[in-house]
Amino acid sequence: MTARASQPTSPPLILVAIRDETFRRALQSVLVAGGFRVASAEDADSTLAQVQREAPDGVLLDADIAQPPQFAFCRTLRADPAFSPAIPIVLTSAARPTHTEQLDALRAGAWELRSDPLDAEEMLLRLGVYVQAKRAMDRLTADGLVDRGTGLYNAAGLARRSEELAAFSGRHGLPLSCAVFRAAPAPPQDAQHGGDGDQLAGAFKQEGRISDAIGRIGPDEFAVFAPATDVTAIARLVERLGEKVRVRAGLPRPLQAGVSSAPAGIRPDPQQLLARARGALEAR
Repeated sequence: MTARASQPTSPPLILVAIRDETFRRALQSVLVAGGFRVASAEDADSTLAQVQREAPDGVLLDADIAQPPQFAFCRTLRADPAFSPAIPIVLTSAARPTHTEQLDALRAGAWELRSDPLDAEEMLLRLGVYVQAKRAMDRLTADGLVDRGTGLYNAAGLARRSEELAAFSGRHGLPLSCAVFRAAPAPPQDAQHGGDGDQLAGAFKQEGRISDAIGRIGPDEFAVFAPATDVTAIARLVERLGEKVRVRAGLPRPLQAGVSSAPAGIRPDPQQLLARARGALEAR
């Protein structure tokens, strides 16, 4: 595949790769009404051709568009070096997926596995968040606001991206939360297992959601801005992400974390969220 730069001033392009023509046309109508441009495909070959030709900002992909094993085609897309890891793939399934299928879809590189009938309003909002994150990553990488060594936002990039998420959250009435993580200090007799900042950065890059803004704000301190995430969901995110990062980084003790949240219906101040999350961390 060959990559082609997205035009930042044009509406986002979503590739609808669905076998069923009626369902495909229905999704196209919803997306166009929601302000997206749309390309379509009906099988694996035409999907690959459209990805190469159009460089979409997101893909709605039929889970059964290719032959078994299940989700193999999603893995094929993710494995191609020309297919940006920032491009969201939302898998669709006619049948309600099991918990195991949900996990397998995530392992295959999908951001979600959703069943028919889809909630059109929710789908448009989710795609809006995902695509905004993808385009922001493209732009910030080009502007030097992403650390090329780790793929995380630097301080300037995190400040800009969090402002964008705050504006989006306020405009659409969504909550916005912030979590600050730090490696637990090692006891003197175990200093070799202290927090390695570069190792932690790599772990956050591997385990974090691309829809979130993750930045390095200190040698071994990291901030996560999570859109459409309320106070309950950020607690779950801290538990899940903290443990995954700990394991990947090979740390013997859980990460320390502090959180703050802005509820739906207000325009959040990301700097205040960051300061409150840091304060909560220091108060531990």
